[in-house]
Amino acid sequence: MVKPIGTTAPRIKLGIQMRELRQNARISIEDAAKAVPGLNYDKLRRIELGKSSFRQVGDLRKLLELYGVGGDLELADSLEELYKTPTSQDWTTQFRGVSEGTRTLAGIESEATEFRAYHPNLVPAQLQCRAYAAALHRDVQPIEETTSEMIEGNVALRMFRRESFLRPEGPAKLWVIIGEAALRHPVGTQDVMREQYEEILRMAAMPNVTVQVLLTDAPVKRLWTNFTILELGRERPVIVQVDTPWGTSAMTDKTTQVARFTRWFNTMIASAERPEETPAFIENLKRATT
Repeated sequence: MVKPIGTTAPRIKLGIQMRELRQNARISIEDAAKAVPGLNYDKLRRIELGKSSFRQVGDLRKLLELYGVGGDLELADSLEELYKTPTSQDWTTQFRGVSEGTRTLAGIESEATEFRAYHPNLVPAQLQCRAYAAALHRDVQPIEETTSEMIEGNVALRMFRRESFLRPEGPAKLWVIIGEAALRHPVGTQDVMREQYEEILRMAAMPNVTVQVLLTDAPVKRLWTNFTILELGRERPVIVQVDTPWGTSAMTDKTTQVARFTRWFNTMIASAERPEETPAFIENLKRATT
């Protein structure tokens, strides 16, 4: 049983809070980075995204002084505690064989209140059942040279990441657009595909989940890469995540890119089949596998 430390990985929680303090102080990330020797724009951005940490606790303290909260000892102590928390106490490390990028994404997802996801070629991770996720990894195992331990760890973490939408109290909102090709592309056996169709039907019936299908011949401009838009709530940054060909996860909170991907998502919403049409579409695919 996974036992998270708080609600998310300590490093990610530290990054989110440091960004909030900087924005409250109305200081740009460029100016903040210049105030600490050895720190630069890219390094501080990675820290705020939870993808890196401070070189030393003194750098953290200098930023707190810059942000005007250096005298708040209780706040400083809590942030230093997050900084000092050993990596071994990060709940995402319980999933063996999982890349650091995937663990970082899982930690950020655990803070998100709303997800908007699109995938043209595969069922999005948020909707995948265990059998489908495992089959995906096994299908490419000879190419990626992954071990059984790596597959088990990645599948277990993927299932855990879905808990945000499935919890009975205060579930996160999920809006998914799936390319028709993703639903017709066979992954694993027919039994696996039937189970996956049933899982999509189950989740599409949930009040916090919206699922749309973008038909292959729909007259719409579309992206040919998947992406997820993560809303962290409480005036926190909106983050866009994109899978890369190198098996890593690229993330950004730059306003221009968030706006760009939001426009793409809204364009595809308007051209995809209506959410109430999704169950009948999936049922037809399910019947075709029998």
